[in-house]
Amino acid sequence: MRRGELYRYRDPSGVSGTGVVALLVEFPPNEDGQQWVAAKWLGPNPCMTFWPGIAHLLEVHGHLGASEIRWLDPDPFDSDEGPALANTVAHPI
Repeated sequence: MRRGELYRYRDPSGVSGTGVVALLVEFPPNEDGQQWVAAKWLGPNPCMTFWPGIAHLLEVHGHLGASEIRWLDPDPFDSDEGPALANTVAHPI
């Protein structure tokens, strides 16, 4: 699993504002290869949502490039990271 944030540069809808608008957790791939994502939305109407992948989340909430994912942890499935993940210090969200 890895943690991240949905960072919004512009808010065309005027609902959630700019800056960090959601905290994310990306789960390991399931048997079908999907990597589910949980999003904890911040602001005046907080809630939790689940998406079958980052692309699905960004399709709805990316606002055509006005938002990006900022990962707080390295990708555990990136072969370049290797065993360094064993030494990663956890930081609570």
